[in-house]
Amino acid sequence: MIDVVMVLGGFEFKISTAQFQTLERRHDQNKAVLKRVGGKSATQHLGTNVGTIKMNGTVLPHWNGGWGQMDRLRAMADSGDAHELIDGFGQSWGRWEIASVVETGSEYFNGAPLKIEFGVTLQEYGGDGGRGVDLLSLGLSIASKLF
Repeated sequence: MIDVVMVLGGFEFKISTAQFQTLERRHDQNKAVLKRVGGKSATQHLGTNVGTIKMNGTVLPHWNGGWGQMDRLRAMADSGDAHELIDGFGQSWGRWEIASVVETGSEYFNGAPLKIEFGVTLQEYGGDGGRGVDLLSLGLSIASKLF
C-alpha cells in the first residue's frame, strides 16, 4: 500500500488507478443571521455543516490504470452508499459519499482520450447518530399541537 494516497471504500487513489494532485477539504459552519430593528444584525451558531472534499487529478489510460477508473467511481456514486475514507498513513477520515464525478478527456487518438482530467467531490456522511435537532420534525410536532 506504499503508492496508495487514499482509499475510498474499495477504490484506491494511486498512480495505477486515478492519482489526484490536489485535495481541498472544507469544514463550514451553519450560521443564522438574526436581523435587529435599529441595530446591527447578530449571528447564531446552528451547528456544523457536513464537510466536503474535492480531489482533482489525472488518469493516463494508455500508460496506466485503463479507462474503467471513472466508471468505477460513477458506479460507487450511483449506489448512494457512504464509504470509509482512509489516507496513505492508515488514518480513517470517517465515512463519505461521492457527490459528483467530473471528467474531461483530451489528446484523443483513435477515438479514445490519452489523458483524462478528473474531479471527485465527496460529502461527509452525517450519519444517523441522533445528535442535534431535526428542525422539520420539531416544527411538525409543534404545529400538530397548535391545531
